[in-house]
Amino acid sequence: MVKRFDKHARTHENGMSMGWVKRMHADAIECTRAGDGVRGLGFFFACVSLVVGLIEVWALISVWMDADLIEYFMSIFLVFLIFVSMLLIPLFLTRAELFAPDDLPVIFDRKHRKVYQITRYTQPGLKGLFQPWPTVALEYDWDLIDAQLNVQTAVGPNMAKRQHSLWFIVRRSAEDDTPIDAFTLGNPFVLNEGLASAFWEHIRRFMEEGGPHVVRGEPLAKVLRPKSIKEGIAQVSPLQGRSFFRWVSEEPFYAFVLAVAAPAYLIMLPLWGIGNYLAYKTSTPVQWPQEVLDAVGEPLAEGN
Repeated sequence: MVKRFDKHARTHENGMSMGWVKRMHADAIECTRAGDGVRGLGFFFACVSLVVGLIEVWALISVWMDADLIEYFMSIFLVFLIFVSMLLIPLFLTRAELFAPDDLPVIFDRKHRKVYQITRYTQPGLKGLFQPWPTVALEYDWDLIDAQLNVQTAVGPNMAKRQHSLWFIVRRSAEDDTPIDAFTLGNPFVLNEGLASAFWEHIRRFMEEGGPHVVRGEPLAKVLRPKSIKEGIAQVSPLQGRSFFRWVSEEPFYAFVLAVAAPAYLIMLPLWGIGNYLAYKTSTPVQWPQEVLDAVGEPLAEGN
């Protein structure tokens, strides 16, 4: 955590809704957490794990063809790795990716000073893979929520990349600061310190100062659900509808990384795109409880 925001102090000159407000009510806004650019990654890593498992099977067969007693004992460890690579990891990743809710939205209700979110409770362990993961709606008091900016630094050869995320921490009560829950908003792949502060400032002004539902000129969120594998690949492409030269000028770091890792990325992109398509194809719609709908009223406008 690098910054804790104050609800009663301006943190940025201009608030920005960032295109993440998907629905407007008279005194409430609903923000999306669909994460278009992230879906499908679990499927890609599941495929990678399967390939690793196949390599481990080949290694196991090689050991058994000409092995002494010590190598037979070593092969037991290889069997365990194969089990993990070809069964456990793909199961966990595809279970989390496929048949998931199409969104886990958050509503900020300034009239009642409440915040609502829909979340999915995953069941831990191998047994949890075969149990339902219920989607539930949670309600918090706005006055018991603190916002903060978290930063993670990924370090590689001769480079480092900082990833920013906006977190909302829920306290137990006005007298007890013990955190009882937390959730995040915004896409960490596009956030930096300035954008995270601007997005928080938009929410703060809406809740504390009667600010606008969206910043003038900014559109409501549209979740682009790919209708084919081709559209799924295009959606996760770094170009995102831009020209190649515009992409290089706007994101030189990613352009450099992908240029270095071009062969691997050419394999990754189709698998990621297929996973993105399957994630949306199998996703399930979410529905707010009637109590929440009654509290916020009918939507005035909504995106896709």
